[in-house]
Amino acid sequence: MAAGSVTSFEVAGVSIVLEAVDEPVETALAIRLMMPERPVIDATTRDLVGHLRVLMAEELGFDENPAVQALFREGYRVLDLTRRPTEQSPHFHAYQYMRDLGSLTRRFADVYRATRRKDQNDG
Repeated sequence: MAAGSVTSFEVAGVSIVLEAVDEPVETALAIRLMMPERPVIDATTRDLVGHLRVLMAEELGFDENPAVQALFREGYRVLDLTRRPTEQSPHFHAYQYMRDLGSLTRRFADVYRATRRKDQNDG
């Protein structure tokens, strides 16, 4: 697990460190000649799930913005336990899930960054 990352048990009361979010996102979305080993995929997935949950707990304009509402719907769909790969899932399925999670976490982090910039400019 990356330094500064959180698990789902640590979501409450955690401040967001965007550099810690960016690290597993980059790992998940890196272009490579072959898939990473399964332990790397599983660890990156755990990091991303934790970061995504923390980001989804933030006020990102859900009530005002239909695009953010759609992003949250996708987030809940991806985090659904029945959709997650298990130890018995094929390697590629776990890899693809990690990449989907990385892409979604990046989109949430982008909305978070934009929201914070707007708050700073308004304040």
